[in-house]
Amino acid sequence: MKLINILKDIKYRFIFFGFINILLTNIILQILLICTTSIKATFVSQMANFFLGYYLYGKKVFKVRKLKIKIFLKYLILVLLLWNMNWMLIDYFYSFGISKNIASLVIVPFLALISYVSQKSVVFKY
Repeated sequence: MKLINILKDIKYRFIFFGFINILLTNIILQILLICTTSIKATFVSQMANFFLGYYLYGKKVFKVRKLKIKIFLKYLILVLLLWNMNWMLIDYFYSFGISKNIASLVIVPFLALISYVSQKSVVFKY
């Protein structure tokens, strides 16, 4: 099956473009977790995720013709909520002796699911 045919389905577009976004932002996160606090590391990686994700999810996944300020604000709120969940969960797992880097990777699917459902039902209302 050709990639172009697979990308006709919204779920697969989300996974494909989400993988690109998560890969890039997690490289940033993994490096920063080594040399700074989890709140700072997650904030910087979340900002990279925000700018890249706003375009990719809005235009490529949900195929919004014009990204209006209302969508921008809803996406910003979602990103801020995900950022808080991200660093809090990393710190929570770390309190049990789990590496921050490992914790950050373990919570990716959980945050991705919340992100997808929120974007589909609230932010971009597909």
